[in-house]
Amino acid sequence: MGLPEMGFTLGGVDKLADDAVRCLLAVDADRTVLGVTSRLPVHDGGEVVDWTLDFMRRRAGTHGITEFLIASAASAFRDEGARFASLSGAPLAQLAPQQADGLQRVLDVAGQALEPVYGFRSLLAFKAEFQPTYEPLFLAYPDPVALPAIGVAIGRAYLPGLTARQSARLVTRMRKGRTGT
Repeated sequence: MGLPEMGFTLGGVDKLADDAVRCLLAVDADRTVLGVTSRLPVHDGGEVVDWTLDFMRRRAGTHGITEFLIASAASAFRDEGARFASLSGAPLAQLAPQQADGLQRVLDVAGQALEPVYGFRSLLAFKAEFQPTYEPLFLAYPDPVALPAIGVAIGRAYLPGLTARQSARLVTRMRKGRTGT
């Protein structure tokens, strides 16, 4: 039993059943699925203006498949008149070091600790290959006192079904990643 897939803004297999989701598959001559991506519609005034990347998976040893699927989708969406094609965000990863206030230091530690498990920084590096235009993401909160409760709520949103056993496994993997063992 491994760690659960993340939810909330990151896609999972269960979301692929939604009729509004677009999937793109790469298959070989034997009809073996080599990779899959999914995109969620972004609406503005009731109109679909964008398709944001939600789910990416590829078979081991099939380097370049995900890039092919993303580029193919971007080309198709451009031809359909989409305003832009989003690669989505990369939580707890940033382009360049920010001035480290207390909150930023906490976020940096969380991102570093979770990197071996969920690869946020690796995800950002992968997305950088497409030379995107970066848009900042912000979290507005009423008072810094609310941040611990907000952190717990975000954790539950991303990992809603996390069991005690999986939680222990997550902590173990995070520690191994930090020590390099």
